[in-house]
Amino acid sequence: MIFNNVDLTDLGSGVILFENAISLDWHNIYNLANHLVSVEHSNMYTLTTDPETGEEVYLNRSGYLFGKEKVDKMPKRASCIHQNLDPEIKSILNFIEKSKDKYLLKYFARFPLAYNCVWWKVKGHIVSYSPGVQLGPHSDISAEYVYGVHQTTQELALRNVITSLVYLNSSVEDNEINDYSYTEGHHYFNYLDIKYIPKAGDILMFPSNYMAAHEVQSVKSGTRLSYLGWYSQGTPNPNVREDVRDPISEPELSNISTNVYMPTLRDDYRKYLLENNYTKESPQYRATNLNTD
Repeated sequence: MIFNNVDLTDLGSGVILFENAISLDWHNIYNLANHLVSVEHSNMYTLTTDPETGEEVYLNRSGYLFGKEKVDKMPKRASCIHQNLDPEIKSILNFIEKSKDKYLLKYFARFPLAYNCVWWKVKGHIVSYSPGVQLGPHSDISAEYVYGVHQTTQELALRNVITSLVYLNSSVEDNEINDYSYTEGHHYFNYLDIKYIPKAGDILMFPSNYMAAHEVQSVKSGTRLSYLGWYSQGTPNPNVREDVRDPISEPELSNISTNVYMPTLRDDYRKYLLENNYTKESPQYRATNLNTD
């Protein structure tokens, strides 16, 4: 596992690419990611037969039936991976998380005021796209508002500030396809007209708001794998099942929780700035000053 410490490439409008940001055994990562997705999917759905129609359907853990074709056209996710106690899995996830956090500091240096908008993070989860699967245009702070319902059950997305994506395998041309890659499945920013072709080891960061609305275009062949997380702000609301753990006061819970505060972020960012020749008078450093400083 190697942190390559690469410079950023500004694709425009807050979309930043860290090309070949990390190096891993990508064949092992591909197999491991597929396994984790498969296990979580099988725990969520059981393939069965609809007693009324005789068609193959999925039965979820709550006893509801879902059309097989509909479910198979959706991205599959491994969202509970941070609760996995396997030491190899924990080591890989911790490395990816620490690498993302280091590149976040470079993102802040490019956009200094973004620093003031991040309090905690949503650790990544694995997203898998099979052939024919896509995800239509959306933003990462979307919430379905209905008049009269002023507190939804899914408000966590409203906290997102910066989206981070780590690509676990590569999109290639038809004549380059192998067991660990896929074709098409590009990431497209609809309003910005930016198309990114995923490569294993790349990290993409961009604003979670509607200006960076995006889609994942249909995968033609192979399986597309990425690791998706967010950097967020705001006080958690327990009334809608939001919880954010504090690594200082809740170290054990923070280790397995998805949402965690970043208590050393200010010190880490300041250290990064001073080590990279930013002065205390720079806009980057001044953004870290508090009223008490």
